[in-house]
Formats: sequence, C-alpha cells, structure tokens
Amino acid sequence: MEVNDLLAPLFEAAQYSASLIASHHSVEVRGVAYEIPKFLLLGQRGGGKPIRIAVFAGFESSDTDIIQSLGHVLQQLKLSPGLTRDYALLAYPVVNVRGFGADRVPLAEFEARFARDSADADVQFFKAQLKQWTFDGLISLRTDGGTKGFYASVRSEIIAREVVEPALAAAAGALPLASKAVKVRPDDRYARTADYAHGRLSPPADVRPYPFEIELFAPRAGITEKTEAGLFVAITEILRHYRGLIAHAQNL
Repeated sequence: MEVNDLLAPLFEAAQYSASLIASHHSVEVRGVAYEIPKFLLLGQRGGGKPIRIAVFAGFESSDTDIIQSLGHVLQQLKLSPGLTRDYALLAYPVVNVRGFGADRVPLAEFEARFARDSADADVQFFKAQLKQWTFDGLISLRTDGGTKGFYASVRSEIIAREVVEPALAAAAGALPLASKAVKVRPDDRYARTADYAHGRLSPPADVRPYPFEIELFAPRAGITEKTEAGLFVAITEILRHYRGLIAHAQNL
C-alpha cells in the first residue's frame, strides 16, 4: 500500500479537527518530486508553554506497518486530548521519502546526505524543523529485523528509568518485549557529536537544552492490532511519565 493511502484517513480526520493540523511539504530531490507529510497534534492546554515532542517514522521502505500504526495512534490521541495534555506533538510519518519512491533508497543514503549537510530539500526540511521547533524530546518509531520483541533505545539513564521502563511495563500485556527491553546509549557530547556526524536525525550536539531521544523498535515481521494497541499505550505512558518527571523537577 502507498504511503498516501496509509495516511489518507488521518488527513481526512484533520479536515474536521481543531486539534489536528495536517500538511504536505513538497520537495524535489535529484530531480524527483516528493511530499513530506507532517501532522501537528495539540493536547489539552495546561499551564505555560507546551512540551514540544517530535515523532518520526518511515525510515526504511519496510516500515509501512509503522507508518500506518502512527496514523492510528494519532487518531486515537485526537479523540482523547487529555492524554496529550500540555503537549504539542509534531509527527513526521515519513523521514526517508526516497525510501518509499520508485527506487526504494535505503536509510543509509539519507543519513549520508544528512551528515554532510546536503543542500537536498528533504535534508534541509528536517534540519530546519529541528532548529525551528527546539524540541523537548524526539521519539523515533523504527523496525528491527533481528528481534522478535519490542525494545527501546534511550540516551538518558533518568529517562530510561523514570519514563521508558514504566511505559513499556504498562504496555507489556499487548506488546511482546525483547529480553532486554530498554537499552541505554551514551549521553555525553562526544557520543552525540559522533551520531550527528554519521547522519543521525537529531540536532547538533551543542544545542542547549538537548532534547531527550527515545527510539522504539518493532519486529520487522509486522504489527498486529494487539501490538498496535500496545504501541499506543507505550506512547501515551511515555508522555504521562515525562510530564510527571519534569513537573517533579520543577518543584525541587
């Protein structure tokens, strides 16, 4: 199924919603025209500035199930605005647009262009989004052909312990987890610099404050209705626990 077909219900839902804003951003890469879909979902207004979270998907041509699942999750969140209270979610269901074109270009090609700051319109679009929105957090929905269970990769020990571990525990009834469900990556500036130099979709390492980064990996075998429900729980619990974490930090 084409990406446009996967996201058509979400674009339709946005036509009748004040909290879900949909847009297409036309880009041309190597003489070929593409459209980058983008969605802004506004939760219930709380106090102060909304917490800005980017949600990325569509890294590899095999990620169609993830793209469709993200669309379903956003529709459910639209219907329950209390779950996203205090948040502004900016969702980008297709990062590697060339991966879903006729040539099925792998993610490594996008990352190589991102790393060298290519003038290509898709690279500059995502770099501009990262700079413009100064996100508080980045959540990437990925697939892994080498796992039979879901797992998360996180930069921060605190985010892992206080946010991701309880979120995955809450979703474990519907979401089959890998034996090591949470992996913590180095969080120092050198590690961030190395990742950015290799084309990781993230802001430059010297950005302050640096956003938290969570990658949720699904088995490449596919996502069922049950696991999609678990993914919804995992994402909403991540939002809930992070909101609680920063509220606690502000009261210290």
